[in-house]
Amino acid sequence: MRRSVIAASLLLTSSLPVLAQNLDALRDGLDHLPAVILMQDHGDLGYFIDAGLMTELGKADFRAMSRLMFGPIKQITEQTVDNDSAWWSKTGTTPDKLRYFAGFGRSPAVVTLWGLTDAAAADDMMATLGTFGFENAGAPGVIGNGEPMKMDPQKRDATDPWRTMIGAAQFAAVKGSAVVQAQNPQSAMLVAAEQPSLGENPTMKTALAGIEQSAGDRAVLQAMVISPLFGMSGLDPAAFLSPTGDLEETQEKIEQQMEDLQAGIPPYLGGIVADFEGDGQGIGIALTYPDCEIAQAAADTLSARWVEMAGAEAQGEIVAETAEGIDGLCATAFTVSLENDNPVQNPAYRAVTESYMRNEVGVLQIGQS
Repeated sequence: MRRSVIAASLLLTSSLPVLAQNLDALRDGLDHLPAVILMQDHGDLGYFIDAGLMTELGKADFRAMSRLMFGPIKQITEQTVDNDSAWWSKTGTTPDKLRYFAGFGRSPAVVTLWGLTDAAAADDMMATLGTFGFENAGAPGVIGNGEPMKMDPQKRDATDPWRTMIGAAQFAAVKGSAVVQAQNPQSAMLVAAEQPSLGENPTMKTALAGIEQSAGDRAVLQAMVISPLFGMSGLDPAAFLSPTGDLEETQEKIEQQMEDLQAGIPPYLGGIVADFEGDGQGIGIALTYPDCEIAQAAADTLSARWVEMAGAEAQGEIVAETAEGIDGLCATAFTVSLENDNPVQNPAYRAVTESYMRNEVGVLQIGQS
């Protein structure tokens, strides 16, 4: 069913306790990610995966891991389903203590946070890594299992999350109730240091309010934190090349791209895209704007673009509204709820992430709508 519901607010009183619990892991992940990642020169700033929920889906259907989309933390989660696996024996922690993964960066400068139940669990994980051969890495509070970025094929191990694909060492440091994993000691030390968090940033706090409103009784399985650069992608360099050398054909392709790029949504300050799981599968898109008038205009435009661009499998019940944030900011609370609940994939979440990764014009494209 396709339906657009434009409303001033959503009645949340009866579901607030459940809602808050469902988003605790995401909120904690944002609180542990450093705000400095807002300065990255790409649109996908950070990623989040609820490890417990992913494990439950994987037990029901082992193919559920294919639902996880792009990002620096996808590979490390792919063996969490089997609680008795060799992978778990090398993590330094146990399934009952691991809540989520959060991460950011581009290879080889990828940083992963293991979100644990409490600070004691984080300390225990560090102590266990010490029994695996981790030693002081020369940076305060950081331990590691070798030299940074040094290839060592003999130590390659697909079941060891603390070795890279080339067998290189990894480094760990405690950050509250999380353990930071990085490719070098300096990165681990800097991320673990006391500093403003992404969760404290007004733009992200407002976007989280939008996700909270959209989620209802559902939990966030995975999420992506985005910057305005996410909506500025979409220019395909191949359009400037013609295999036949036909200038008229090339010009037509360029003009079509420019037309697509013009018809977008208002520029946003940042946002969160979330894969919902629970009482119905869906997607939540929260984009932060200077006020609710612009946010509502963006939500309305998103509704039309979704029906036109997201594909048949991604269609569902659309709710396009706003959520008040802080400092006068306002977020879209755009939700698509799907009729089918598929543990193996979420076509709505895929529709947003794949268009960005392919550098195609997508529903979140910024334009002159």
